[in-house]
Amino acid sequence: MYDVVCFVTMAVEKTIFPNLNNRILQHGMFWMCYVLIFGLLYGKYGDNYFFYIKESLFMLPFMMIAAYVIIYGILPGYFKSNKPILLVAGFFTLFIFVLFQRITLRLVNDLTVELSKLFDLSFLYMFLETSFMVGAAIVIKLVKTSVEQKRENLEIEKQNLKTELKLLKAQIHPHFLFNTMNNLYALSLDQSVKTSEGIAKISELLSIILYECNDQFIKLDKEVRLLRNYIDLEKLRYDKRLNISFEVEGELVGKEVAPMLFITFLENCFKHGSSSDASSPWIKIKLKAKKNKVIFRAENSISTTAKNSNENMQGIGLQNVKRRLDLLYKDSHKLKIKRLEDRFLVELKLNVT
Repeated sequence: MYDVVCFVTMAVEKTIFPNLNNRILQHGMFWMCYVLIFGLLYGKYGDNYFFYIKESLFMLPFMMIAAYVIIYGILPGYFKSNKPILLVAGFFTLFIFVLFQRITLRLVNDLTVELSKLFDLSFLYMFLETSFMVGAAIVIKLVKTSVEQKRENLEIEKQNLKTELKLLKAQIHPHFLFNTMNNLYALSLDQSVKTSEGIAKISELLSIILYECNDQFIKLDKEVRLLRNYIDLEKLRYDKRLNISFEVEGELVGKEVAPMLFITFLENCFKHGSSSDASSPWIKIKLKAKKNKVIFRAENSISTTAKNSNENMQGIGLQNVKRRLDLLYKDSHKLKIKRLEDRFLVELKLNVT
């Protein structure tokens, strides 16, 4: 119920008063509504609108002072200290200013100010009326404060998420660079003629990372190009010893994903599967793009020494990508990681736009 009130308050501010940012104007409209509503209400039953609107205007200064003393003076102190004496002070403040109202109205209407005439049934009605308006002002203030606090908290949370995402992306780059430099180092050890080609591939990969992966989302076809380039680099290292297939199915145009989201799974295929498999390692990568969904599937063979290990399921890179998925695709992804008899399997399903 409280959230509904907050929502309604924000909706009213945006629709009815989109440009009403002036605080004085907002307060003025609130008190003017009091004068009109109670003046017209009493005027209808008393058949004298002018008289009752005039009385409301004379009561208004005392009502405003009482409201602001309670809202900005007494309530903040009560919320900080939680002392009941401050509630008594609030009640006493109402009583004093209603008494001032009563005296003022009797003077304006040329009536005598006698103690026996002050505290009659009219005083009770006046006290209830003032209490109602001050209470309404307090409720509006509390709701508005809560709405503003929620906005601030949402903004802080949003900034924290942005900061965390930047840090996660910052972790990806050195991790990725470390693995690619290892590939280049392996080629140089063998004094391979493909070393220069490997340098060119790494240069192209770094260019993509530096200039095309800075946004929160990139085109799916660019992400696929990054995967292809990384696979080409790995092929230089493994040559014909590795059987690798990369299949892309569906329409890539018009779809976006988080940059370097799939590369960690691909790195793990080479790092934990092929690099330690001296027999006939293989890797199968498949990316399928549907209407509003992208399915990425990566499989790699397991060497005999790694069959009882869970190293594919751990590591900084995998923890990083899981956290990014939680932040960017909280309820829009499904990640499955399994170690089967002869292979590791990763399947990621994303809902994309």
